[in-house]
Amino acid sequence: MAAVPRLIEKSAQFGREVRAVVRQGRLMSRPSLETSLARADRTVLFVHGFMAAGAVFGPMRAHVEATAAVATLKLTYGPLDRFEAIAARLGSLVRMASRGHPVTIVGHSLGGILARWYLQELGGAIDGGGPVDRLVTLASPHAGTRTARFAPGSLGEALRPGSRVIERLREGRGRAAQVTHVAVVAGRDRMITPPESAGDIDGAELHVIDDLGHNEALFDPRVLDIVARSVR
Repeated sequence: MAAVPRLIEKSAQFGREVRAVVRQGRLMSRPSLETSLARADRTVLFVHGFMAAGAVFGPMRAHVEATAAVATLKLTYGPLDRFEAIAARLGSLVRMASRGHPVTIVGHSLGGILARWYLQELGGAIDGGGPVDRLVTLASPHAGTRTARFAPGSLGEALRPGSRVIERLREGRGRAAQVTHVAVVAGRDRMITPPESAGDIDGAELHVIDDLGHNEALFDPRVLDIVARSVR
Protein backbone atom coordinates (compact mmCIF):
# COMPACT_ATOMS: atom_id res chain seq x y z
CA MET A 1 0.00 0.00 0.00
CA ALA A 2 2.92 2.34 0.58
CA ALA A 3 3.52 2.33 -3.17
CA VAL A 4 0.12 3.92 -3.86
CA PRO A 5 0.96 7.44 -2.55
CA ARG A 6 4.24 7.36 -4.47
CA LEU A 7 2.41 6.39 -7.66
CA ILE A 8 -0.08 9.22 -7.16
CA GLU A 9 2.75 11.67 -6.56
CA LYS A 10 4.59 10.52 -9.70
CA SER A 11 1.41 10.82 -11.77
CA ALA A 12 0.80 14.35 -10.49
CA GLN A 13 4.36 15.40 -11.25
CA PHE A 14 4.14 13.89 -14.74
CA GLY A 15 0.96 15.88 -15.35
CA ARG A 16 2.68 19.09 -14.27
CA GLU A 17 5.58 18.39 -16.60
CA VAL A 18 3.23 17.78 -19.54
CA ARG A 19 1.44 21.05 -18.82
CA ALA A 20 4.81 22.83 -18.71
CA VAL A 21 5.71 21.46 -22.15
CA VAL A 22 2.34 22.58 -23.54
CA ARG A 23 2.81 26.01 -21.99
CA GLN A 24 6.21 26.34 -23.66
CA GLY A 25 4.64 25.53 -27.02
CA ARG A 26 2.01 28.22 -26.57
CA LEU A 27 4.59 30.81 -25.56
CA MET A 28 6.78 29.96 -28.55
CA SER A 29 3.83 30.37 -30.94
CA ARG A 30 3.15 33.97 -29.88
CA PRO A 31 5.07 37.18 -30.57
CA SER A 32 7.15 38.09 -27.54
CA LEU A 33 9.03 41.06 -26.18
CA GLU A 34 12.56 41.00 -27.58
CA THR A 35 14.09 43.38 -25.08
CA SER A 36 13.27 45.34 -22.00
CA LEU A 37 16.36 47.52 -21.72
CA ALA A 38 14.92 50.18 -19.47
CA ARG A 39 17.21 52.24 -17.29
CA ALA A 40 18.71 49.85 -14.77
CA ASP A 41 22.03 49.13 -13.11
CA ARG A 42 21.91 45.48 -14.14
CA THR A 43 20.79 43.50 -17.18
CA VAL A 44 19.55 39.91 -16.95
CA LEU A 45 19.97 37.83 -20.10
CA PHE A 46 17.96 34.62 -20.51
CA VAL A 47 19.24 31.68 -22.59
CA HIS A 48 16.87 28.80 -23.38
CA GLY A 49 17.52 25.09 -23.78
CA PHE A 50 17.58 22.66 -26.69
CA MET A 51 14.57 22.74 -29.05
CA ALA A 52 13.04 25.76 -27.30
CA ALA A 53 13.08 29.54 -27.87
CA GLY A 54 13.57 32.69 -25.85
CA ALA A 55 9.80 33.16 -25.57
CA VAL A 56 9.57 30.35 -22.99
CA PHE A 57 11.07 32.75 -20.45
CA GLY A 58 8.08 35.13 -20.71
CA PRO A 59 6.59 34.41 -17.25
CA MET A 60 10.01 34.31 -15.59
CA ARG A 61 11.07 37.60 -17.16
CA ALA A 62 7.80 39.21 -16.06
CA HIS A 63 8.35 38.01 -12.50
CA VAL A 64 11.94 39.23 -12.41
CA GLU A 65 11.04 42.63 -13.83
CA ALA A 66 8.24 42.99 -11.28
CA THR A 67 10.41 42.15 -8.27
CA ALA A 68 13.89 43.40 -9.18
CA ALA A 69 15.08 46.69 -10.66
CA VAL A 70 16.73 45.13 -13.71
CA ALA A 71 16.51 45.21 -17.48
CA THR A 72 15.95 41.92 -19.29
CA LEU A 73 16.92 40.41 -22.62
CA LYS A 74 16.67 36.99 -24.27
CA LEU A 75 18.68 35.02 -26.78
CA THR A 76 17.06 32.66 -29.29
CA TYR A 77 18.94 30.11 -31.40
CA GLY A 78 18.09 27.12 -33.56
CA PRO A 79 18.54 23.41 -32.75
CA LEU A 80 20.96 22.93 -35.65
CA ASP A 81 23.14 25.97 -34.89
CA ARG A 82 26.74 25.29 -33.91
CA PHE A 83 27.57 25.38 -30.21
CA GLU A 84 30.53 27.76 -30.53
CA ALA A 85 28.61 30.09 -32.85
CA ILE A 86 25.75 30.43 -30.36
CA ALA A 87 28.20 31.18 -27.53
CA ALA A 88 29.79 33.89 -29.68
CA ARG A 89 26.36 35.41 -30.39
CA LEU A 90 25.67 35.34 -26.67
CA GLY A 91 28.86 37.31 -26.09
CA SER A 92 27.86 39.95 -28.63
CA LEU A 93 24.46 40.31 -26.98
CA VAL A 94 26.01 40.62 -23.52
CA ARG A 95 28.36 43.37 -24.69
CA MET A 96 25.48 45.25 -26.29
CA ALA A 97 23.31 44.91 -23.19
CA SER A 98 25.94 45.74 -20.59
CA ARG A 99 26.31 49.47 -21.22
CA GLY A 100 28.94 49.58 -18.51
CA HIS A 101 26.76 47.76 -15.98
CA PRO A 102 27.07 44.18 -14.67
CA VAL A 103 25.17 41.36 -16.35
CA THR A 104 23.50 38.25 -14.95
CA ILE A 105 22.87 35.27 -17.22
CA VAL A 106 20.04 32.83 -16.53
CA GLY A 107 20.29 29.61 -18.52
CA HIS A 108 17.86 26.70 -18.70
CA SER A 109 19.31 23.29 -19.57
CA LEU A 110 21.67 23.72 -22.56
CA GLY A 111 21.45 27.49 -22.02
CA GLY A 112 23.47 27.16 -18.83
CA ILE A 113 26.22 25.24 -20.63
CA LEU A 114 26.37 27.82 -23.42
CA ALA A 115 26.64 30.55 -20.78
CA ARG A 116 29.50 28.79 -19.01
CA TRP A 117 31.39 28.39 -22.29
CA TYR A 118 31.06 32.11 -22.96
CA LEU A 119 32.22 32.94 -19.43
CA GLN A 120 35.17 30.55 -19.26
CA GLU A 121 36.32 30.25 -22.86
CA LEU A 122 35.41 33.61 -24.40
CA GLY A 123 36.33 35.92 -21.52
CA GLY A 124 32.82 36.91 -20.47
CA ALA A 125 33.38 36.44 -16.73
CA ILE A 126 34.52 39.29 -14.51
CA ASP A 127 37.61 37.18 -13.87
CA GLY A 128 38.70 37.92 -17.43
CA GLY A 129 37.46 41.51 -17.56
CA GLY A 130 33.99 40.66 -18.85
CA PRO A 131 30.71 42.10 -17.54
CA VAL A 132 29.10 38.92 -16.18
CA ASP A 133 29.32 38.53 -12.41
CA ARG A 134 26.36 36.20 -11.80
CA LEU A 135 25.11 33.02 -13.44
CA VAL A 136 21.94 31.11 -12.63
CA THR A 137 21.53 27.68 -14.23
CA LEU A 138 18.25 25.80 -14.20
CA ALA A 139 18.47 22.03 -14.76
CA SER A 140 21.70 22.42 -16.76
CA PRO A 141 23.75 19.21 -17.23
CA HIS A 142 27.15 20.31 -15.94
CA ALA A 143 28.34 16.71 -16.04
CA GLY A 144 26.44 15.96 -19.25
CA THR A 145 23.30 13.94 -19.74
CA ARG A 146 22.83 10.45 -21.13
CA THR A 147 19.70 11.50 -23.01
CA ALA A 148 21.89 13.67 -25.29
CA ARG A 149 22.90 10.57 -27.24
CA PHE A 150 19.60 11.06 -29.10
CA ALA A 151 20.19 14.77 -29.79
CA PRO A 152 21.64 15.74 -33.20
CA GLY A 153 24.42 18.10 -34.22
CA SER A 154 27.03 19.91 -32.21
CA LEU A 155 24.50 20.85 -29.52
CA GLY A 156 23.68 17.23 -28.77
CA GLU A 157 27.36 16.31 -28.88
CA ALA A 158 28.22 19.06 -26.40
CA LEU A 159 25.78 17.70 -23.82
CA ARG A 160 27.01 14.11 -23.74
CA PRO A 161 28.90 12.95 -20.65
CA GLY A 162 32.64 13.22 -21.23
CA SER A 163 32.26 15.46 -24.28
CA ARG A 164 34.96 17.97 -25.19
CA VAL A 165 32.72 20.80 -23.98
CA ILE A 166 31.83 19.19 -20.64
CA GLU A 167 35.42 18.25 -19.85
CA ARG A 168 36.81 21.64 -20.86
CA LEU A 169 34.28 23.42 -18.68
CA ARG A 170 35.16 21.19 -15.76
CA GLU A 171 38.89 21.81 -16.18
CA GLY A 172 38.48 25.57 -16.72
CA ARG A 173 36.06 26.28 -13.87
CA GLY A 174 38.68 28.53 -12.25
CA ARG A 175 38.37 31.03 -15.11
CA ALA A 176 34.96 32.01 -13.75
CA ALA A 177 35.71 31.58 -10.04
CA GLN A 178 34.63 35.15 -9.24
CA VAL A 179 31.22 34.70 -10.85
CA THR A 180 28.49 33.99 -8.31
CA HIS A 181 26.89 30.76 -9.50
CA VAL A 182 23.44 29.54 -8.47
CA ALA A 183 22.33 26.10 -9.72
CA VAL A 184 18.81 24.70 -9.51
CA VAL A 185 18.53 20.90 -9.58
CA ALA A 186 15.19 19.37 -10.60
CA GLY A 187 14.89 16.14 -8.64
CA ARG A 188 12.33 14.62 -11.05
CA ASP A 189 14.24 15.62 -14.17
CA ARG A 190 13.90 13.03 -16.95
CA MET A 191 15.84 15.03 -19.53
CA ILE A 192 18.98 15.47 -17.43
CA THR A 193 20.14 12.01 -16.41
CA PRO A 194 21.12 11.70 -13.74
CA PRO A 195 19.38 14.82 -12.34
CA GLU A 196 22.36 15.39 -10.00
CA SER A 197 24.37 16.50 -13.05
CA ALA A 198 22.64 19.88 -12.71
CA GLY A 199 24.48 20.45 -9.43
CA ASP A 200 27.88 19.15 -10.51
CA ILE A 201 29.76 22.46 -10.51
CA ASP A 202 32.33 23.48 -7.93
CA GLY A 203 31.45 26.37 -5.66
CA ALA A 204 27.86 26.80 -6.77
CA GLU A 205 24.98 27.66 -4.46
CA LEU A 206 22.71 24.65 -4.95
CA HIS A 207 18.93 24.55 -4.74
CA VAL A 208 17.59 21.01 -5.02
CA ILE A 209 13.83 20.79 -5.53
CA ASP A 210 12.95 17.14 -5.21
CA ASP A 211 9.51 17.17 -6.89
CA LEU A 212 10.47 19.40 -9.84
CA GLY A 213 10.58 18.31 -13.50
CA HIS A 214 12.87 19.59 -16.24
CA ASN A 215 10.45 21.92 -18.03
CA GLU A 216 8.57 22.80 -14.84
CA ALA A 217 11.70 24.68 -13.81
CA LEU A 218 10.70 27.48 -16.17
CA PHE A 219 7.40 28.17 -14.42
CA ASP A 220 7.54 26.87 -10.85
CA PRO A 221 7.01 29.73 -8.34
CA ARG A 222 9.87 28.46 -6.18
CA VAL A 223 12.28 28.67 -9.09
CA LEU A 224 11.00 32.09 -10.11
CA ASP A 225 11.66 33.35 -6.59
CA ILE A 226 15.18 31.86 -6.55
CA VAL A 227 15.96 33.60 -9.84
CA ALA A 228 14.51 36.92 -8.68
CA ARG A 229 16.52 36.83 -5.44
CA SER A 230 19.68 35.87 -7.32
CA VAL A 231 19.55 38.77 -9.77
CA ARG A 232 18.77 41.52 -7.27
